[in-house]
Amino acid sequence: MSGNKNKNHARVDWSAGHGILSGTVNATAGTLVTTSLAHAAGMPPGWALLAGTAGAAGTLTSGIRRHLTRASSAFRSSCWMAAGLWSSWALSEGSPFSLAAVGSLAAGSIAAGTLARGFEAHEVTEQARRTALLTIGTRRALAAEWIDRLARVCRIEGAEIIGIEHWPTGTGYTLEVKLPQGGVTRKAIADRGPALASDLDLPTGCGIQIRDGLTRRLVLIKVTTKSLAGTDLAFPVGEMAEVTTVNNPIPLALLADGGRADLDLRQASTIVAGTTGSGKTNWLHTLIARLNQTNDTLVWVIDLNGGSLALPWLHAWREAQTEGTSRWAQADIPTPGVDWVASTPTEAKRMLAAAVRIAKARKVAYQQHMRDADDDKLPVGPTLPEIVIIVDESAEVSAEREARQVMDGISQVIRIARAMAIRAVVSALRVTQDVLPDPMVRKMASNRVCTGATEDSELGHFFGWRAMAVEDSFDGPGSLLVGTDGKAPEKGRAARITPGLIEEVCATTATRRPSLDRPSLDAAGPDYETRWLLDRCGHLWNTPQPATAGATADTGPAADGKRAWKATAGWDTPREPTLDTPSVNELEAMFNAPAADKTNSNDSGDNGNTDWSDPSTWTTDRDQHQPDARDAALKLIIAAGPTGTGASAMERALKDDHGTRRPVIQRWLKEWAEAGEIVRVGDGTKARYVHRTHASDDPNQD
Repeated sequence: MSGNKNKNHARVDWSAGHGILSGTVNATAGTLVTTSLAHAAGMPPGWALLAGTAGAAGTLTSGIRRHLTRASSAFRSSCWMAAGLWSSWALSEGSPFSLAAVGSLAAGSIAAGTLARGFEAHEVTEQARRTALLTIGTRRALAAEWIDRLARVCRIEGAEIIGIEHWPTGTGYTLEVKLPQGGVTRKAIADRGPALASDLDLPTGCGIQIRDGLTRRLVLIKVTTKSLAGTDLAFPVGEMAEVTTVNNPIPLALLADGGRADLDLRQASTIVAGTTGSGKTNWLHTLIARLNQTNDTLVWVIDLNGGSLALPWLHAWREAQTEGTSRWAQADIPTPGVDWVASTPTEAKRMLAAAVRIAKARKVAYQQHMRDADDDKLPVGPTLPEIVIIVDESAEVSAEREARQVMDGISQVIRIARAMAIRAVVSALRVTQDVLPDPMVRKMASNRVCTGATEDSELGHFFGWRAMAVEDSFDGPGSLLVGTDGKAPEKGRAARITPGLIEEVCATTATRRPSLDRPSLDAAGPDYETRWLLDRCGHLWNTPQPATAGATADTGPAADGKRAWKATAGWDTPREPTLDTPSVNELEAMFNAPAADKTNSNDSGDNGNTDWSDPSTWTTDRDQHQPDARDAALKLIIAAGPTGTGASAMERALKDDHGTRRPVIQRWLKEWAEAGEIVRVGDGTKARYVHRTHASDDPNQD
């Protein structure tokens, strides 16, 4: 019984329309039943004829309202009249069930059903013809409107509209224009793009893009008529079940015309720029997700801002290695979504040095492999994966001298490792020199993505003269411009991916993650093999981890049993703490304690002369770290006194010790001046800066 209850029975759709066969049978049966009831009630034959006439009139009215063809309307009305005539004749003859009555009804039904199929085909053809004529008429009107617009706005006479294609997204259309003879170029239209948009009175956030056609005289004009501002496109997690390869372009955005923006990450490096809150980090997450969808790519992440970009890609894997009640506990997630994370300059330099060694080792080890493939670039596959290094927030990478060495390593990887399947994706707030000091990074990046900008000059610096205005390029978080191979950028929109979706992607794609090939693994050495030891990555977790010593062969599980790790890259050999690790509060107190004044201490190290009432004489038992470049710059201004100093002098003083460049110093000076910390005296190259404590002093006073 229970089994029968669970069966899915087919349900009748009573709202479905009749086909030709069912409609003919239904009409015949209805006519026979109605006539039989009228005969039983003793109704006169004239009532049947009147009912048929009323049905014919109603059918004719309905056909006119539905814009049916005259033939179809006449046929349907004739069927009603025939049914009324037959019913009236049958009632006058005495019985609708006589042999003559039933035979004539059957013959008429067969004839009506046969004719119905022909009239249906005629109706479909005629409606298609009407739609085509309507579309042609609309397109002709639009084409005539654009011919007139090009003549008025662009001063181009004699242009022809070859084709018009409306986008499937309903957000605009594309025109194919043939320019007249006489040397008119597409630049004549591109230069008047804003004027054309104004003439069309497009909504805010919409614009016009000019693209090359198949020949010099053919131009494509893409017109966006509807903004997607505020529209969130959910990341298609269902597509992760399909295994892809990095050898094919990877879709990373939905273009305004309904197409997909594909980036070639096998041959080209990528740079993505965008202001805070424009969706740049979200786009990087979608990039990592698409790379995880492949079975021949390893993702390495450099994020000196605490490794925040990589952390969501580690949660599911880490929970799967522990026993507990979390979402992914005991799940089959053998590898993380990110193969290596560098959140400190030291770890980043270690990663980039390993990448350079891998590139050089592959050049020697796979010469025969490239000969067999007859290719001067390394063939990539599941057994020989590509490495994609993603660098988030390059401003952090170029802020200090030690971190700037990381940027130098990225530049080296971009220069030498393309053929050996090591590519870089660099993220920046802007592409200006203060954020991205090495111009080689921008020039070598064929793929360029911009998620937001504040000035037209930024887009011009990023995409060249092909760039559009900022107001026509972005309509809120998620919107972006995508440019490849030096072509004009396309407007698009990135899908929204949330932390929950990221974990689902990790769980779906974890089993397809490739392993580093043996020559590359040997070249990377211990730097790669020990990347997941707690003393190198323990700071990434939000729970306190014990300090660990060197690995020993006979180390067993922790005695307290609080952490039970599975065998994954050394996680199965947790070691007991051998050092007394201070708590967070103790560490904070140690680093915040004031330094001792060397003038108040004796040579023998005796603290008998310490004045305990003066905290400045207390010692902290730690070496004093050199101040960072920003603090050193501010001290230079204070030391300059009321005469002040300039950016050039500060650059000469800081360059040797900190490697700080003039654009960074100028940005600091601007921030201090706006905050009232310093005062600017003079203009142009004669400008100097005085600290607020000396601003009221007269430098000429004796």
